[in-house]
Amino acid sequence: MKYTINLVRQLRREELKAIELKNRIFTIGLSCGAVLGIAVLIMVFQTLAMQTKLSYERQKLARVEMEYSKYKKTRMEVNKADIERLDSLQADRVFWTKKVAAMAYYLPDNFWITKFIFDGRVYRVSGFGYISPKQEQLITLDDYLNKLRADSTYKDVFKSTFFNAVARADEDKFHDRVSFEYSSTR
Repeated sequence: MKYTINLVRQLRREELKAIELKNRIFTIGLSCGAVLGIAVLIMVFQTLAMQTKLSYERQKLARVEMEYSKYKKTRMEVNKADIERLDSLQADRVFWTKKVAAMAYYLPDNFWITKFIFDGRVYRVSGFGYISPKQEQLITLDDYLNKLRADSTYKDVFKSTFFNAVARADEDKFHDRVSFEYSSTR
């Protein structure tokens, strides 16, 4: 009996197994390399994003510190003159709502105020009204000013009130008009 062994076939199988093993190792290495490359890319992008955010926050902090230093430099010191000026502004103020309401409340029928001016010391009022058939316009205006002088909401600021002018100005034969102007002083 004779045995024959084909060693070439066995060598070919071992070579094929070695090539397959080499290919598997190469594929696994390539996959690991790709995963490592992706991880490195993600790390690079995250690092760049963090550096950008950090740079933005540093700029913001620098701006806030600069504003704070300006605030510290320009912080005002209150001295006696400032307090006196503030006191004079508060003492010289006039609450106009009650003054104008008093003027309107006592204003006679068919009389209107057309203009009022206040220069800080003198309050000037102009207006007109229609003359009644009895022609009592001077008495009516005098009563108006007396009521205004007696009103506590008006006289608390304006101590004296007086006529400046009263003049008759007829519009037509049906409407006789009287124009008036009075002043109030502090």
